[in-house]
Amino acid sequence: EETHPVIIAGFGHFGNTVGRFLRANGVNATYLDIDSDRVALLRRMGFKVYYGDASRHDLLRAAGAAHAKLLVIAIDNVEKRLEMIETAKKHFPNLHLYVRSRNRFDAYELLNAGMLHVYRESLDTSLRMGVDVLKMLGHDAYHATRMSKMFLKYDEKNLKKLAAIEDREAYILEARTRMEELERILQEDTNNRLMLQVDAAWDDASLIKEATQQATAQTE
Repeated sequence: EETHPVIIAGFGHFGNTVGRFLRANGVNATYLDIDSDRVALLRRMGFKVYYGDASRHDLLRAAGAAHAKLLVIAIDNVEKRLEMIETAKKHFPNLHLYVRSRNRFDAYELLNAGMLHVYRESLDTSLRMGVDVLKMLGHDAYHATRMSKMFLKYDEKNLKKLAAIEDREAYILEARTRMEELERILQEDTNNRLMLQVDAAWDDASLIKEATQQATAQTE
């Protein structure tokens, strides 16, 4: 039986988007879902789907986990997600695990479980909205997009550091420190960019003035 390089567990709004994107790019996937109506619909649409609890190793094996390259864990249930991670790590160490998280604190738990590829489901959408708000307030598109990319890079880097802090007060203190540092970094980048714009404007004006003076001198 044909096996696909990707297995996607959970075909809700998150897994659906990942799956459709991969399929549009010529990558076939095998799907696991516990919703019988959804499974029936997907089968009618031509998808390879298995019905059942995605944390069961026998279901994963039937879906081709022993030969697949990666497993996308997009199921809603947090406990089942962690069970699935343990099952995959134990029985299918060949799989690269890409895991959906609902929010920042869910991501902490997944990182502490040893996951390397964790994706917060609302992060990109939130930043896209933030970019649009900045543009509406008069920021140019390049600057707004650059700020969002810097924010994302910094936030992802600090996510792992904050995940390791168990004490609540220590976490709050460190989170505030990181937030203030991020604000300073973004503000410094903005100021540096404004200085470059001023320098460029000054330089252009100087060149124009110099050229005008030279042209005037030649005509006298």
